[in-house]
Amino acid sequence: MKTKNKIFSLILLTAIMVLSSCGEEYLDVTDYASEAKEGGLIRNDNQLVNYVIGSDAAYIFEMLVYQGAVTTKEVMVMKKFTTAAGDVSNTALLKTLTLPVDASGHLQTASLSYSTTYEELIAGLEINGQPISPNDANLIIADFWTLTYVSVTSEGNEHSNGVTSKLAVSTRLAGNYNVDDGIYLHPTAGMQGNFAGLNRIIESVANEPAFATYLATDIGPWTDDLNFFYFYVSNTAAGDGTFPITIPKEYKGSTQLIWGADEIGLCQFNEIPDMSCRMYAELNDDGHDNLFYSYGYIRDTGTRMFDESLTKK
Repeated sequence: MKTKNKIFSLILLTAIMVLSSCGEEYLDVTDYASEAKEGGLIRNDNQLVNYVIGSDAAYIFEMLVYQGAVTTKEVMVMKKFTTAAGDVSNTALLKTLTLPVDASGHLQTASLSYSTTYEELIAGLEINGQPISPNDANLIIADFWTLTYVSVTSEGNEHSNGVTSKLAVSTRLAGNYNVDDGIYLHPTAGMQGNFAGLNRIIESVANEPAFATYLATDIGPWTDDLNFFYFYVSNTAAGDGTFPITIPKEYKGSTQLIWGADEIGLCQFNEIPDMSCRMYAELNDDGHDNLFYSYGYIRDTGTRMFDESLTKK
């Protein structure tokens, strides 16, 4: 397995975390020295926000803007819209945020927040030469806006640093979750600790009459483009009031793979016998819903197993 660079937390200058397991070594190194020198470093606190059709809500985003040797005067929030079919709009300015100064007139590291509405989100955007409908009832699951943050520095330069937020038209269970309990069992090395406390992003993919489809963007303690899987949540509650979760072996005709090569291991095939195999969602009145699921990935050297319980933030 190749060495993978992972980002678990954003620290002003350098964050280093090492996880060694299943014969692979994962080194977390994020060096922000160059960004601090050049200016424009932003910590994004809202990677994914759910857009609810017909809610007439204002959507709030938060960030922390660091000041370095070169200071940031403003943050421009840019927007574009992507349909579920893959059509992409032009890019336009949504907001311009101004950084505060102290009594001496010096720019300060600061937390910034802003809110936006559907009317603001669609203003100035076109898909295939046509404006986006002013009625959000015409949106469908998996449409989304991408918000990009561009820092304007005291030297007049602009830095995006790849910081973005996704405002996705979603079903209820999509969003950011805290890992309350995350167990990782290696077939030869045994228990590899608990990855509780990590953030887990669950994206909404589709909603059918019988079930909703979601994407878990990460597995275990790793964040990687190759680490994801699709799962279904029934739209009908079980007798105990929970909503059953199923992770399919195949999605859209192809076997689900972890690390791009390892077949997913599942409870229904008795491939992860040492996990709890709790597979359900709980919907709570306060909106802090819970997800429980187990999964693994299969190798010649044995199956790596995971058990997770999540709470929506």
